[in-house]
Amino acid sequence: MLRESPGSHKQSNRLRRSRGSAIIPVLIALMTVMVMGMATLSLTLEGLHLTKRVQQNTLAFNLAESGAERAMRWLKDQATPPSGTATLDPFNGAQALAGGSYAVTLIPDPNNSGAVLKAYTINASGTYGARTESVRLLARQQSFGKYAYFTDREISAASGGRIWFYSGDRIRGPAHSNNASGSDFQIDWSTSTGPIFQDMVTAVSSNIDYSPSDPATEAEFSKVYKAGSRGFHLGVDPIALPNSSDAQKNAAWGSSSGFPSTTGVYVNAGGGIYVHGNAGIVMSTDGAGNQVFTVTQGSTVTKVTVDLGANEIRKQVGSGAVVTTTGVGTQVLFCSGNISSLSGTIANNKVNSASQTIEARSAYTIATDVNNGKNITVTDNIKYATAPDVSKPYNDPANLSSGTLGLIARNVTVASGSPTALEVDGIILTGSSTTSDGSFSVADYNSKTPTGRLKVVGGIIQKARGPVGTLSGGTIATGYTKDYWYDGRLADSPPPFFPTTGLYDRISWQRLAIGQS
Repeated sequence: MLRESPGSHKQSNRLRRSRGSAIIPVLIALMTVMVMGMATLSLTLEGLHLTKRVQQNTLAFNLAESGAERAMRWLKDQATPPSGTATLDPFNGAQALAGGSYAVTLIPDPNNSGAVLKAYTINASGTYGARTESVRLLARQQSFGKYAYFTDREISAASGGRIWFYSGDRIRGPAHSNNASGSDFQIDWSTSTGPIFQDMVTAVSSNIDYSPSDPATEAEFSKVYKAGSRGFHLGVDPIALPNSSDAQKNAAWGSSSGFPSTTGVYVNAGGGIYVHGNAGIVMSTDGAGNQVFTVTQGSTVTKVTVDLGANEIRKQVGSGAVVTTTGVGTQVLFCSGNISSLSGTIANNKVNSASQTIEARSAYTIATDVNNGKNITVTDNIKYATAPDVSKPYNDPANLSSGTLGLIARNVTVASGSPTALEVDGIILTGSSTTSDGSFSVADYNSKTPTGRLKVVGGIIQKARGPVGTLSGGTIATGYTKDYWYDGRLADSPPPFFPTTGLYDRISWQRLAIGQS
């Protein structure tokens, strides 16, 4: 019988203990790997969930923005701005898009009924999966008062040929051209020492014609645009001119029917000042600072006084009795014929000096029958009683007093023999989308010497470019040098019933917190 020696037994026990000791580190390593794997798996899952949430948030936000943009397009496509104050649902509930949906509400501003430019709040929400994002956009009608310079065609209304901006010109506000009939901006910067265009230039065309050559360096671009090579944007959408001046006609008469057929000046409750027949008009202020329109038709002189303080209009024909109408009306003067001479002063606003607010605006739109070819001839300076500070916002205290003026006609022409230094304050719009012509020009542009400077404080909107002077060797030879000052007040607070572009400006944009409305 064999026996295991005591040493062998001890050795076997040591081996078993050794094997057991080796398993423990392995188990610890396995457990560590498992824990790390589970942690990694958890992080991976959490990352996937986070990525999904971010993706859904992004898609929901994009859907909300799409809803807001579609609402802006919907506003633009309406024949007239939505009226009333009730909240609108332009798309009749949530709309499916790209695997999610969006919903929109449109809220008219409660002050729209008396506002020159109608405003709307657009609330849009987008939903994708379990996520919802919301945005809020404030949109307001865009006035042609936004532009210092605007043309449908960059060609001469007189000859059909090219008209050039030259080195001495200064356009101190936004400029735009629809480039109709293939016309481009023509810019001669050969002797320019400072920027011709002080603000953004936009054009439908993809090209601008330069002389002596295209600017090639930033220094050269800065002689044309204040912002250098970033001062222009080409290939933008066209902006249509209004199709007539009927809106101003109706506003002056106070109705869209029953217009008079007898020569004279009419003031109706609910309307403005309606002039039937050709007329000469001088604007002035009386001793109390009220606006006075003196209308001459043949041997008949009619004086119309707009009294903001008394809230009334007083009309007197010759030395006859004064007829008073309660209210200051629409502040639109429409002439069915030609305004053969226009000049004078626009009165100040009625300002509350204590609260520094405007209590009543001295704001007027003077229009003729555009589509029937009726024109305005400027014979002398047209100025605001208090000059605006065009470097400051429209609601700055420095600009509370200054009135505003808009002129609308088939053509607005500066008469031959006008002052060498001429100033016209206001926004001028000539022609329409349905006329073949319409421009602001100088009658003796090609013969007027000595030359002068034409200062416009406001803006010029025209069907085709009207000539105001001629060049010789890059310098002015006859007529006027252009000195156009942009009046930013007219973009935010244009004259009453002055045409809008059919577009809407984005006044503010806000991304709302989840759950905010």
